[in-house]
Amino acid sequence: MAAINPLGATKYLHKEPAFRVEYAYRRQPYNMDSDHAHDSYEIYYLFAGQRKYYIQDHVYLIAQGDLVFIPKQALHRTLDVGNPTHERIMLHFNETFLEECFGTDSVMKVLAPFGKDIPTVRLKPDDRQLIEGLLHKMTKELKERAEGHVIYLKALIIEFLLQLRRSLDRYDMSSNTTDAPLHRKIYEVANYIQDNYMEPLTLAHLSQRYFISTYYLSRMFKETFGISFIEYLNHVRIKKAQQLLKETEWKILRVSEHAGFENIAHFGRVFKQATGLSPSQYRRMQASTNP
Repeated sequence: MAAINPLGATKYLHKEPAFRVEYAYRRQPYNMDSDHAHDSYEIYYLFAGQRKYYIQDHVYLIAQGDLVFIPKQALHRTLDVGNPTHERIMLHFNETFLEECFGTDSVMKVLAPFGKDIPTVRLKPDDRQLIEGLLHKMTKELKERAEGHVIYLKALIIEFLLQLRRSLDRYDMSSNTTDAPLHRKIYEVANYIQDNYMEPLTLAHLSQRYFISTYYLSRMFKETFGISFIEYLNHVRIKKAQQLLKETEWKILRVSEHAGFENIAHFGRVFKQATGLSPSQYRRMQASTNP
């Protein structure tokens, strides 16, 4: 295991344009400050501990030996469950990385777990031993950074993905989502937001529609997803705005209105808070990277 620092957390990271590997061991409470999404695929593996993993409109209880597959642009975040001590590793990669490593024809097979209805799987003992061996080797390379460690990291990721591809066909990726009646009601609300983001949605409107008090809906939305109602609504709208900025030549005002924002100034503030860029800067960046 990696050494633990006095602050109760250890992190190692290597980042390339096409892939990223990040290890963390934490002993103190850690809840992600906000929901987020990536332009890359993410695989999360929990060596030890427990986490609550919010992905899109569901919450999954993750324990040691669990893998989590997070598609591109999927809203997600992690939260504490009981004892905050946990150890995990995350891998990020894009299609370019997969095409270079496996060839175009095999990319879809490697990405198959990201298309499953249930994004989590608990490894069987034999598979867990093999997979954890590879992930511990990655952690060692991240920590020691010996000569050629980047090349070896890439080779380990390729072997890791190949082993998953061979193993996961034997798994029934059954749900361990929290699925109490109240959670199902909150999922209905989340689905309604995704389908009606253009409308002037409010807690009052949704509480009337689903026969839940505004106070209770607000509290349970936060408890279930780890984010507030308005944070979730803004994410859905910003995600749609990003799509429109990339795929259309609409003026910023029209994008703002179509994404459900009442005025362009508010849209600009929320968009920059979420992406770090203004809508026009985001469009220029997308145009330069995808000519």
